[in-house]
Amino acid sequence: MTEALRSWIVGIAGASMVTAIAMTVTPEGRVKRVVSLVCGLMTVVALVKPIVGFDYGSFSKYLAQYKNEAEAFSSDIGETNENLTRRIIEERCEAYILDKGKSRGLTDLDVAVQLSWSVDGFWYPSGASLTGSADETARQELGRDIEAELGIPAAELNWSIRDE
Repeated sequence: MTEALRSWIVGIAGASMVTAIAMTVTPEGRVKRVVSLVCGLMTVVALVKPIVGFDYGSFSKYLAQYKNEAEAFSSDIGETNENLTRRIIEERCEAYILDKGKSRGLTDLDVAVQLSWSVDGFWYPSGASLTGSADETARQELGRDIEAELGIPAAELNWSIRDE
């Protein structure tokens, strides 16, 4: 495609140069008018040549290939964006739970949040694995905070007790 464009531009430039030289060396009078007409026709032919000899089959093949490459590129970006979005949500939910745990005196808490894909097309926190040495009361209070703020039901919080 770029080769055809380059060839067209070179053809126009060549016709322009030949026209300029011919018009410069031609003496005034009837001959100059004939040369001017011939040069004008040559320039028009150079301009119209790509349209007349255009290979539409090749062009449509090129467009289809270009479209496929663009779709592949955009799907890769979409997948990467989706993975980054998921990771950001996980990290923010984990940070929230860790902050809530620290405010409740749970300093040795480890958290891993699980996300699910909704039917509406977005990630949401659906569960969490928590490890720490918290007693039952502290786990229940933190569980209520998590359920109220993140929407993760207490049944989806998997606690592991860390031995001291």
